[in-house]
Amino acid sequence: MGVFRVGIRLASPSNPDTARELEAVVDTGSHYTLVPRTIVEELGIRPTRKMAARLANGIRIVRDMGQAELSYGALSTVTWVVFGNPGDAVLLGAITLQELGLEVDPTTETLRETEVYMFGVAGPARGASLPSV
Repeated sequence: MGVFRVGIRLASPSNPDTARELEAVVDTGSHYTLVPRTIVEELGIRPTRKMAARLANGIRIVRDMGQAELSYGALSTVTWVVFGNPGDAVLLGAITLQELGLEVDPTTETLRETEVYMFGVAGPARGASLPSV
């Protein structure tokens, strides 16, 4: 599968009116979405945790993370974003794709809605019930 880009909208969950339209590289090999720090800070998104990650070349890095409202078309979710360095590409990661209910169509290099799965245990535990139909 080749690399392809999609348009997304990014905003602070506490101030969704100040949003930015961005072009993101779809990167299913990346767990989290990555956006350059200058963009997320401009939107008022503040770091609330740190995350260690290993790059494709094996180098371990630690980056700030914060929560952002991310939209793709009519779909929207609040997701964790990694604060990237200046010049980093915007990456749309696998966790955000799952939160939006999207998957990659490798033949057309597009995103499409997908069926999500909810699995329960073999039997209810401690009075818990399985999801109903």
